[in-house]
Amino acid sequence: MFSLPWLELSRFKRHTITRLAMIVIIVIPSIYGGLYLASNWNPTDHLDKLQAAVVNEDTGAEKPDSDGEKLNAGNELVDEITPKGEGGFDWQETSQEEADEGLAEGKYFAVLEIPSDFSEMLVSTGGDDPEQAGLRLRTDDAHNFIVGQLAGTILSEIKSGLSETTTAEYVTQVYLGFNDIHSETEKAADGASELHDGAGQLHDGTGELVDGTTKLDKGIGTLQSGLIDLDKGAGELKKGSGDLADGASDLKKGTAEAKDGSKKLADGAGQVADGTSELRDTADEATKKAEDVKRKADDVVDGARPKLERAEGDFDDARTTVRGDMDDRIKQLEEDYPDDPNVKKLAEDADSLGKDLDSAHKRASDAKDEAKSLEDKLTDAVDGVMDKIRTADKKIGQLDDGAQKVATGADDLHSGLVKLDAGAGKLAKGAGDLHDGAVQLKDGTAKAKDGAGDLKDGSAQLVDGSKELDKGAGKLDDGSGELADGLKKGLEQIPTYDKQDRENRSDVVAVPVDADKVKDNAVDAYGEGLSAFFVSLALWIGGMITYMVINAIPYRALFSSASSSRIAWAGYVPGLLFGIAQVAVLYAILTFALDFSAGAWVWTLLFSILVAACFHSVHQLCVAALGGVGRLIALVLLMLQIASAGGTYPVQTAPTIFQIISPFLPMTHAVNGLRTLVAGGDMFIAAQAAVVLLLMTAISLVATTVVCSRKRMVTLTQLHPSLQL
Repeated sequence: MFSLPWLELSRFKRHTITRLAMIVIIVIPSIYGGLYLASNWNPTDHLDKLQAAVVNEDTGAEKPDSDGEKLNAGNELVDEITPKGEGGFDWQETSQEEADEGLAEGKYFAVLEIPSDFSEMLVSTGGDDPEQAGLRLRTDDAHNFIVGQLAGTILSEIKSGLSETTTAEYVTQVYLGFNDIHSETEKAADGASELHDGAGQLHDGTGELVDGTTKLDKGIGTLQSGLIDLDKGAGELKKGSGDLADGASDLKKGTAEAKDGSKKLADGAGQVADGTSELRDTADEATKKAEDVKRKADDVVDGARPKLERAEGDFDDARTTVRGDMDDRIKQLEEDYPDDPNVKKLAEDADSLGKDLDSAHKRASDAKDEAKSLEDKLTDAVDGVMDKIRTADKKIGQLDDGAQKVATGADDLHSGLVKLDAGAGKLAKGAGDLHDGAVQLKDGTAKAKDGAGDLKDGSAQLVDGSKELDKGAGKLDDGSGELADGLKKGLEQIPTYDKQDRENRSDVVAVPVDADKVKDNAVDAYGEGLSAFFVSLALWIGGMITYMVINAIPYRALFSSASSSRIAWAGYVPGLLFGIAQVAVLYAILTFALDFSAGAWVWTLLFSILVAACFHSVHQLCVAALGGVGRLIALVLLMLQIASAGGTYPVQTAPTIFQIISPFLPMTHAVNGLRTLVAGGDMFIAAQAAVVLLLMTAISLVATTVVCSRKRMVTLTQLHPSLQL
């Protein structure tokens, strides 16, 4: 089974050039794949070797609410990216002219332009009219297109960093604003609590006010009733004081008249007293005369009628005296003092005395007439008369005493009436003043009554208003309580942030989504990620080189008795051995030269050998079937597989035709299987790819066997081919 393959390999031992050819076959894939991967192993880690210019024209701007603090964002950005390796490229701060010249000449791969209003636009985010700050990154595709793409990524990172910083600064101010809001809300909550307390006190006060105004209204009602009574009383007082003033005036007139009358009474009483004194003297004389009469009567008794006659004359004189002057004076006293009881008594006594004198005169006359017959009785009569005269004298003495007292009393009465007249004058004046005051009082009480009515209406309105005020105070109390509770609850919901907390939160809000890129089955380098494609490509090139040097089938064996399958096998085994050697050398170089690593080394090597086996079977078939044209077809297949294998970008990003043919080409499955094994992914994907590659290998070997069978008959076309490659 291995004799024919060995014969094919043994011919390479004859000359040095053939031995070198074997080495070239083994090494070419390693050179191809190794150089390609080495040049693309990790290009993004060496961007700092590319020079780029930054032009800073920013003039700075004052931060809002910062007491003059200035922001120079352009300088900060330059300071951030110019240190070696910090900003992606090797950034150099230059002038605009130098940057333009450097970009045109290829000295600078990119130019970052910071405009003059850069800081001003950034601080506008904290103002009323925020605007976006602009940066401009210029590249020149005439020097390198890929650098332009990378520069866009770097600009995105710079912009993201600036956005994060600016947003963090803005959010920090927002959190500071929360602190201010919390502080002011706390003050408002305290004020609302104080308002609630005050409203409670106000409500209590308005309740007391309602009670007070109710009592006031009741009191004003009582006052109104009292004022009505007072007004009525004032009216009565006005009338009474008027009557009193009239009475006092009349009294004044009466006391004046009484004073004048008392003067006359005093004068009359004096005159009466003088008269009674004279009467007393007269009575004494009458008594003396009566005594004389008695003596004469005694003389009569003793026997002398002439004496009786003389006695009659004396009695007549006495009666005339009493009935004359005395009656006139008593009548004058009665006229002057009609109401004086002493004068009346004096008149009665004088009248009695007159009657007695009349009686005595009559008796004396009778005695004279009867003297002759009654001489015996004369003595008795005279004695009786004497007794009466003596009694009258005594009474006249008493009358004189009374008259003296009446005179004294009349003087006292006159003095009292003088005083009474002065008091009556004062009384009249006071009564007049009282009446005037009563009139004013009546006017005042009338006004007070009207005012009390208005006051009563006002107090009723005050009661209603105080009740409304009490209701309003109650609502204010409830509302202020709800306000205080709401503010307290709201205060609990308004957070406060210290400096560290603000910084942490600002960082989180500035970048709310931490878009960490997490790679499952991550590879260490960019080249390692492309290794599946370049290893597959290198092994395909290796298969092409192999069957450029060795024969696809041992053509002389076609004319032997060996079977077609043995002949196909004899051509395949040397290629397979070269493929295995290519895999070994390739991975050795990748491992030691580029520090390549695989997630599953053993399976990676075995799968790579399977890939080499599949590719060599395909190349054997192409060359065996078509010769030099087969090698051209293998080259075309290479181009198709590079476009459809998805080695760099997923095949879904390629045109539809490449997506259609991709599953039917071996390199697609080789790349999928190697990518999974190198990264340490799902082994099922690698197993699927291995099955497909085994199937394609088997199909290629069967097809090569069929080709060998057909080549046992030589045709004119084989002897004279139309095209020889």
